[in-house]
Amino acid sequence: MVDEKRQDLAPEREAALQRHEQLLLRVAQSDAIDAGDLDRALAVLTEAAAEGLQLERSSVWIYTGDQAAIECLDLYLRGSHEHHTDPVQQLDASLFPSYFDALADARALVVADVHDHPATRELARDYLGPLGVGALLDAPIRRRGRLVGVLCNEQVGPARQFTRDELHFVASLADTVARALDAADRRRVEDGLAHAKAALEQLDRENRALITRLRRSVERLSTPVLEVWSDVLALPIIGILGEERSAQMTERLLGELARTRARHVILDLTGLDDCDEQTAAAIGIMARAVALLGAECVLCGVRPDLARAFVDLDLDLRGMRILRDMRHALQDVVTRRAAQARPTAT
Repeated sequence: MVDEKRQDLAPEREAALQRHEQLLLRVAQSDAIDAGDLDRALAVLTEAAAEGLQLERSSVWIYTGDQAAIECLDLYLRGSHEHHTDPVQQLDASLFPSYFDALADARALVVADVHDHPATRELARDYLGPLGVGALLDAPIRRRGRLVGVLCNEQVGPARQFTRDELHFVASLADTVARALDAADRRRVEDGLAHAKAALEQLDRENRALITRLRRSVERLSTPVLEVWSDVLALPIIGILGEERSAQMTERLLGELARTRARHVILDLTGLDDCDEQTAAAIGIMARAVALLGAECVLCGVRPDLARAFVDLDLDLRGMRILRDMRHALQDVVTRRAAQARPTAT
């Protein structure tokens, strides 16, 4: 029931309207509504509702996903200035059908006496009565035309008449609750996207690191510099020797040569798949680099096509021993080392 104020109550109405305007301005100036922080936004709105209506209890209830009940997200008690959000209270639609039907069809549910109104008699017995609530002014919350909750304002004490100005005030706050819900959903989506982006970036970094480790492992496997004997390194060259791979092989071989201080390096060409001028030149560069570090380079497994390429390129192979295969190369190195180790006759 809406009670229109008589002319002699105009000063009271003017004071109430000023209070409503100040509170609505405070809500409009608050950054909480559109920040996506729903708890803070609901606290601002329930405090404004309780202060504007000068009553004890104001709360926001939101429908569950199946529309079977409403749950209290925030309850403000004006007397103690307290907000209660836990434990969550719930009202089942099946237990209070008249109340839920009234919410679905109203811009605002105005109840001057909860014990006498058909929409709240059921609530009066199980919910409102034990709390001492005598009157209420509830404003349904709608988002894009769909009922999603209710801004509930309860008068603790005797019955009370509400004015049309109070109805409009509460309805405006209910619309702002819907805006706060939209902002909270938007923030959840943005946070989810940010977290997903961060997770993808982390996964990308991990994948890049894994690819780098795998590539290095493959390079080591495809460029196995073997320490086959004391002071003897062997490098089997297998597959196709391109420009990039030959550079990697040379770098790895020279690194191992510097680390081990080996005196002999055997380049085994038996597994080389193809040979062109570029491949032959790369092998020549590798052999000269070994010599520059003071080690002897031995070639083995030289096929006729590779020998022909060496000749065509006019590679200088002087001082380089060329043997049939790895076995002969090892035997040659071991034999010559043994001969060098024998004392010279005087």
